[in-house]
Amino acid sequence: MLSKALLRLGASAARHPWRVIAAWLIAATLAVLAAVAFGGRTADSMTAPGLDSRRAAELIERAGTGQEGMTAQVVVTPLDDGTTFFDDDGARTALTRLQTEVKRMPHVLGTSDPAGALDAGGDTAVRGGLVSADGRIAVVRVQYPDQSRLSAEDLDALVDLGDRLRPELPLRIEMGGNLFYAFSDPDGGASELIGLLAAAAILFLAFGSLVAAALPIGMAVFGLTVGVATMTVLAGVTDVPTFAPVLGSMVGLGVGIDYALFVLARHREYLACGLDPQAAAGRAVATAGRPVVFAGGTVVVSILGLAVANVPFMTVGGVAVSIVVLTMVIASVTLLPAFLGAAGPRLGRAGRIGRALRDGTIRRAASGIFGVAELPRFATIPPK
Repeated sequence: MLSKALLRLGASAARHPWRVIAAWLIAATLAVLAAVAFGGRTADSMTAPGLDSRRAAELIERAGTGQEGMTAQVVVTPLDDGTTFFDDDGARTALTRLQTEVKRMPHVLGTSDPAGALDAGGDTAVRGGLVSADGRIAVVRVQYPDQSRLSAEDLDALVDLGDRLRPELPLRIEMGGNLFYAFSDPDGGASELIGLLAAAAILFLAFGSLVAAALPIGMAVFGLTVGVATMTVLAGVTDVPTFAPVLGSMVGLGVGIDYALFVLARHREYLACGLDPQAAAGRAVATAGRPVVFAGGTVVVSILGLAVANVPFMTVGGVAVSIVVLTMVIASVTLLPAFLGAAGPRLGRAGRIGRALRDGTIRRAASGIFGVAELPRFATIPPK
């Protein structure tokens, strides 16, 4: 039953490739526009019902101490290596000005007071953890309200303040804290690009054809765009943890290319048997698409098993990653056969590397290197 449905789906997509590709382009565009208009930022709410830490946080919030929100740390040290905050009035004055400027920023509830502690005595500042024992380092702890009342603009304001004060004060200024963790954009994209390039190189060597190597990559990029954009929209409704986009991209690229290889390899076998591209694509989806659907369903169910832990942020993260995997499965049985139909009979013609594999040149070279008789050929399965 499933095979027949996949056969019709794959054959229809291959017969009308540009309609299917256009539909995916529209879906990707709408997903990106929805992410821009309604999407939210990922946020880590590392809380779990029933834990002592959660109950302590609730007590602090009910007490109204102002310590239940986000924090940042501004760490300063004199530029002059021989200067300390204990004995240099200029460094202490600069520290006082820094504290004052930080307190004036929007949404800042308060700061620690290392300058005031130094006025009370160096030992007092050291015991309070505001100044290092050698007097070279001072820490200004900045208290913010809850993350729901903050945005990336608060982080930008703090960073801009540091950039403005560095040329004016005789201090080296460094910043950190969970405000940065919550609102700074991770340096992503490079690893995914490296992975795509490596996958493209391996696929080209495997298939010996640039077109055949490009199709799994193109399908994975389409699916990843729709999946991650949908995840961003989900972040506008609930708290999606910061690990979800990274994990979703990693898993999505892996399963997307993997599933595409199942279908593409079977499609090329059917082309070699003399079937036309549309019929070959339909049979490939009917045969290889079935394990793709079952494998993808298994991955989705496994990831959704995170909900059993009853930890909200893990549950939402699992749902977000499952969306990417499910999108890849749908792309494998709809978008990929459309690509196969659009490529036509070209996928049945191997490139220079593919011809070398077929003629045995690379196999004979490998046998001399590795000491084996000959690398095995791929079996050709005739159509039924």
